Amino acid sequence: MSLSSLAVLVDAFGVIAPVLLVAAIGFGWNRAKLPYDSAFITTFAINVSSPCLVFSSLTRLHISGAVMGDMALAAAACMGLAGLVSVPILLAARLPLRVYLPAMSFPNAGNLGLPVCLFAFGEEGLSLAVLFFAMMSVSQFTFGPALAAGRFSVAQLIRTPVIYAVALAISMQMTSLTPPVWVSNTTTLLGNCAVPLMLLSLGVALSSLRLTGALRALSMSALRLGVGFAIGWLVASVMGLSGTMRGVVLVQSSMPVAVFNYLWALRYDNAPEEVAGMVLGSTLMAFLGLPVLLALVM
Repeated sequence: MSLSSLAVLVDAFGVIAPVLLVAAIGFGWNRAKLPYDSAFITTFAINVSSPCLVFSSLTRLHISGAVMGDMALAAAACMGLAGLVSVPILLAARLPLRVYLPAMSFPNAGNLGLPVCLFAFGEEGLSLAVLFFAMMSVSQFTFGPALAAGRFSVAQLIRTPVIYAVALAISMQMTSLTPPVWVSNTTTLLGNCAVPLMLLSLGVALSSLRLTGALRALSMSALRLGVGFAIGWLVASVMGLSGTMRGVVLVQSSMPVAVFNYLWALRYDNAPEEVAGMVLGSTLMAFLGLPVLLALVM
């Protein structure tokens, strides 16, 4: 192994190790049956820490409107194309779209994608990853329930706090306004809770899931990761993305099935055990494949 290859592996391990360790703490914490209020943590992360992370990240680094537009377009394309490519595959396999399509469309760009991009690309990478995550959050809280329930809910969209955080941050960027110091400090402090809380929650969620229908779950998990990477590469190439932006799009698009897909399946009784198997299987595969992915993008 050459010194350059070894250096890449060392850098990749430096990215993966914190992610694995914090998620492992959540996994072990729940297995040990120690107190953990998942409902409170999830609600806090969705309604407070994640919107604060979005706002503080977007206002801390000055990102041009063109970059914001490119990331929003890339995120929408990655999710939309992943869904379109998956439809004929799912139909051919005679698998229900309401169960599997959300899982194939929405990657874990929050719990896993944000920390990976932070450790791999620094603050600039985190800000770009937040833009991808914000676009995905809007889609996941609108089209996610719509796909699972078979109907679209405007009320669900209105109750998604991250939308307002994105809108406010973009408005301040476009008008060259800066938030007061106390607002910046408060949102930064609360936003800093988001990544560790997401990883802890991911570990807790994974400790409660079971790999039901192992062969089908692993097959669909591999498909999700393969399609995600291929679509991310295609979108980045067609849009001519380079540097950190290209890396972030590839990483975010290649993430495993988002945990929220399981929550929607559970809520609407759409074979939640099948979706749980995909969440668990794809996450385990993603952890194993992260060194290769990071070696390609770093």
